[in-house]
Amino acid sequence: MEKNAVPAPRSAEIFTKYIATRKVLIADTSSASRAGLGRLMSTMGAKGTNLILVSTFDQAIIEMENHKPEVVLCDFDLGNRCGLDLIQMLRKNHPDMDGNLFVLVTGNTSQSAVAQAAEEDVDTYILKPYTLEVIRNAIVRAAVDKIAPSNYVKKIKEGKALLFDNKLDEALKAFEEAKGLDPRPALAHFYFGQVQLIKKAMEVAQGSYQDGLAVNKIHYKCLVGLFELLMERKEYKDAYELVKKISRYFPANPTRLTQVLRLAIMTKSYEDIERYYQSFVSLETRHEELIRYICAALVICGRYYLQINSPARAFELFTKATTTAAGRTSVLREVIQNLVEFKQVKYAEDTFLPKFHASAKSSADYAASKLLIFDQTAPAGEILALGRKFLADGLKDFLIYTIVIRRSLEAGFTDAAETLVQEAGALFPERKPALEALVKATPKKA
Repeated sequence: MEKNAVPAPRSAEIFTKYIATRKVLIADTSSASRAGLGRLMSTMGAKGTNLILVSTFDQAIIEMENHKPEVVLCDFDLGNRCGLDLIQMLRKNHPDMDGNLFVLVTGNTSQSAVAQAAEEDVDTYILKPYTLEVIRNAIVRAAVDKIAPSNYVKKIKEGKALLFDNKLDEALKAFEEAKGLDPRPALAHFYFGQVQLIKKAMEVAQGSYQDGLAVNKIHYKCLVGLFELLMERKEYKDAYELVKKISRYFPANPTRLTQVLRLAIMTKSYEDIERYYQSFVSLETRHEELIRYICAALVICGRYYLQINSPARAFELFTKATTTAAGRTSVLREVIQNLVEFKQVKYAEDTFLPKFHASAKSSADYAASKLLIFDQTAPAGEILALGRKFLADGLKDFLIYTIVIRRSLEAGFTDAAETLVQEAGALFPERKPALEALVKATPKKA
């Protein structure tokens, strides 16, 4: 990006005026670092009453909502979360923050490269170990760039305004002009690609994102733009390779991990799933969709290991899935169904059926799981008796119906089986073909 032409004395004067009325949020797990940054901001003109110091990611979110600070300084490492993730979340939730100043404190050159690649999210970064003068200069320069932006930034903003107004051809022209105003115009390539994507010029959009990545191989917006394009084109294998790259360089967060898991399943990359589980464990915040995906991925991966005759690894993954499920009975049921299918009935009965909490033993998932195991181990009469009892108790589960219908036909109770077929067909009309196939396939008692 162009260097700002404002002279140094004038820059300090501009910043002092800028910071005097701004609220400043400092997020750092180190109390010494928080205090040091707070003192520095005070010497640079920030009022003590406007300083907000926090030690965790979640505290930063709360204070951001309560006080809406205009300047945010945060450490790259915030416990199990990342300062970059915090900044990106704030940007997404508050698009009106374009005038705010976001500063990332990094601990090594790799983190610094990530900060540079997160263009438009991070205004500047400070590499540890730092001196107060380095911090002062970086923050002043970033603030002045906000107040007196370069021609490149101005042209990008012009193009974005045109894009917002749906003036696509004019926006393309602005972004094309922006490319010539900076030696590393990855952001201009990204927005040029975005306009082409809207115009459905997929190949041109892809080429523009790739041009941006040629300038900066981990440019965040270009990576995400290319990923979304590949997903739209249903090129899932390439999309998976790309999102793995994004995950390597940028901090894990629930949304991205959900995308990775989904694509790992779709591309049958089962052996990667255990690594993603470790990322999942490290997250402090896990939304319901992510929990559902990680459980599904672990079960599918476990099934894969059963298929290749590695039951010990399958048992380990199933255990992780049911532990992560934390009372979600459908996961336990799915694990038991896989174990029974692959003749691991004893393990299903001794290890996983007892995992149903006492309060869940009146559920259809427990009943279906128990009957499925019973179907492999008990005499036919006992299987029928238990299945009929579950149905009489109101546990109208399709799997229970199929076991009772099959066993009824095998025992010669044709009328009872036909009645159950009619009943199940009314409850599960979309599964009538499966019921008809079951009746045809089941040998009847002579």
